[in-house]
Amino acid sequence: MKTILVDVDDTLYPRGTGPFVQVNRMIDEYVMSRCGVDAGGAKALRRGYIDAYGSTLGGLMKHHGVDPGHYLAFVHDVPVEELLGRDDRLGSVLSGIRGELVIFSNGSREYVERVLGALGVSRFFRDFFTIEFMDYIPKPREYPYRKVMELYGKSPGDFVLVDDRLPNVRTALALGMGAVLVGAGQEARDALIIPDIYDISRVVS
Repeated sequence: MKTILVDVDDTLYPRGTGPFVQVNRMIDEYVMSRCGVDAGGAKALRRGYIDAYGSTLGGLMKHHGVDPGHYLAFVHDVPVEELLGRDDRLGSVLSGIRGELVIFSNGSREYVERVLGALGVSRFFRDFFTIEFMDYIPKPREYPYRKVMELYGKSPGDFVLVDDRLPNVRTALALGMGAVLVGAGQEARDALIIPDIYDISRVVS
């Protein structure tokens, strides 16, 4: 039975409709405050850190001594429950999937639990692999993928990644995993592509 690694933000809900937009703004605010730069400087700094370390957090930890717990608490302090509501259709889709569902997210554990709770789908996921489990080394870096495989003692072919971001999907494919790219208008060689998460049971099955 396949282990299906499922992203959260912009994957379990339509892109731009949930809390991740506000999380992104909070990251800008954190960088401006911590690094003493304006909005333009924050965006430029973030681009450089993402290119070099895979995430804004990685650069902040290396160059500014940022405590990851403090950073994650700040950037995820957004009104998740006001932005998302119970999604019974999503629950119905997830309940019909053959395979074990596992969260695989660059978000914090607390934040991910809030998102799943707001959507009403927490019970469908066996495990939660969030940025803390990844030792703060995020997707699309190979490290968290390899750590999950080692933990389960499975080969890459036993996994399928479901994610809305093309770089994350490319890493999964390069390692030999299956992959499903969520979001209309995207292209990925060797990945299955679906317009939204509600089609996941069709391609996974």
